Amino acid sequence: MAVTHRSLSIAVESSFGSLSASTGLPDNSGLTYVSIPCERDPIIIAGEPVSSERNDARDGSYMLPPEPDTVWSGGSRVRRRTGQVVCLVDLTTIGTAANNYTSNYLGYLLGAGFKTVIPSVITDTVTAVDGNNYTPGSAPAEADIGTLISSTISGRAEYSAITDNDVAGNVSISPALSSSSYTAVRGLQTWYVPSRTATGEREHSVSFRVDGVNFRSYAYGCVLESLNITLDNGRLMGEFTFQSALIQDDHGSAVGPIEPSYNTGAPAFFRGSYVVVSSTSPTSLTNATTGDTLARTALDAEEFSLSVTNTLTPMGHSNSILAMSDMEISDVLIELSLTLSAVNTTIANDFFNRTVRQVLVGTGPQGDGEGCAIMLPAAMLTTDPSAYDVSGNDIVRQQLTYQQSRFGGDVVETGAANSPFRLGLGV
Repeated sequence: MAVTHRSLSIAVESSFGSLSASTGLPDNSGLTYVSIPCERDPIIIAGEPVSSERNDARDGSYMLPPEPDTVWSGGSRVRRRTGQVVCLVDLTTIGTAANNYTSNYLGYLLGAGFKTVIPSVITDTVTAVDGNNYTPGSAPAEADIGTLISSTISGRAEYSAITDNDVAGNVSISPALSSSSYTAVRGLQTWYVPSRTATGEREHSVSFRVDGVNFRSYAYGCVLESLNITLDNGRLMGEFTFQSALIQDDHGSAVGPIEPSYNTGAPAFFRGSYVVVSSTSPTSLTNATTGDTLARTALDAEEFSLSVTNTLTPMGHSNSILAMSDMEISDVLIELSLTLSAVNTTIANDFFNRTVRQVLVGTGPQGDGEGCAIMLPAAMLTTDPSAYDVSGNDIVRQQLTYQQSRFGGDVVETGAANSPFRLGLGV
């Protein structure tokens, strides 16, 4: 008998599936795995064998063993399974240990489904012009356009995004911060869904390793299929679901579960910050020549949830056990659901008027290596906000569901600029 204590570790692959050049089979000897401080329940030995059923002619009522779909090595079939790997983890930020997530498990997880930009200016002392513009002490680079920034006003974390890095020496942001009472701005490392000519790109693929008492399994060629962010008593929990090209066991090398590597920042909580929408529509179906600088409307949101679903299309081939050379992200669907405890009449006609707004969900705390924000820079409603939720026996609520639309309010179209979805973490 053996107990089921187990851990989940992740490594970035230098090439999809980590295939050896000499054998054509996965080789994990060059991978550096990091144990994730994730929830234990979703960690299982995953996958189903791929096989071809034999329905041959026969002289009686019996079945024939299926033919496993695999390759041969050393005269024997190589075990092969495919399936999903699920990881449920909170969004505890990196803290002061580093200024990026390049070698961090959250960067590994997010990079398997998104592109990312590390801010060129981590923290800056600024002179506020107004809620949409500030004069920087250290000017951000053009590559920072589209990335999220944070500040603290009246003890609350506030967030926005850079739409232009140089307007007569000032930086433009949208949506607006609540006032001009800010003197410091921090850049967030921003993961985004690429658009235009970069549509479908991501940072990397990953490999997972499940470790337990007398068991060990590997998953190779893993790409993010979905990300669902929900609340656990205010704490943001991210459920990452990956599709794996190949899953294999190596129980003979089992060493037991691996203690997770914890981040030293703070968990992201749906407290001490705001949910805001832009007061007017952003530039959407055209491209702006000056960065959008939109006013903001704060919403009384009691809860939210986010789902990002990637449509993965295998790039099929026949020359390896993976049966594919990669998995392309051929489409993305984003849904952000908000429950408002106070009805907001400003947005009541948005569905029927086909109004697009910027939507930004902030969290606390915000500081050095802390902070998290989610943004749809051009969001369209798929529900009617004028249909109030009166199903409870307490208060009238407003249910909003947004999906991403085209955004053109940034002055460039590279990197995170003009991307339809962004998630930022403090560095």
